[in-house]
Amino acid sequence: MIAMKLPAAAMAVFACVVALPSIAAWAQTNSGYRSVDADAGKSRRLGVYGNVTKDCTSGPLPTIRVVTPPKHGEVNVRSGTLKAGRITRCPKLEAKAQGVFYKANPQYTGTDEVSYEVRSASGKIESHTVKINVTSTPPAGAKPSDDTEL
Repeated sequence: MIAMKLPAAAMAVFACVVALPSIAAWAQTNSGYRSVDADAGKSRRLGVYGNVTKDCTSGPLPTIRVVTPPKHGEVNVRSGTLKAGRITRCPKLEAKAQGVFYKANPQYTGTDEVSYEVRSASGKIESHTVKINVTSTPPAGAKPSDDTEL
């Protein structure tokens, strides 16, 4: 009889342990850390955030908050509209979105870092920390970056 009760008890403990992480996940935020390259004095897109519903319409935009501003530049949040085709499951949608952009001081080269949060309409929070490697501005005639648009 004891042998029969142990597996049942073990299964009960396993079920509780498996259930707890999923409950905890609702209270936690998603976070990411990455690095990007940027040219001094030029705008560099760090991310684009929007809300597309299941029926391919734009939902409420998320709220973006800078947690730690950069030391050697500035961060701007711009609202705009994505071009049709940017969202593969909704190819005709021109979705509303917000872009996060970094611009280093014109004479600065080296590393910088920024942290920001993106809070969705449902309350989910994503934390982003971006290490930025700033180099001198490319020579005249260099191909412009597409990182200035959403």
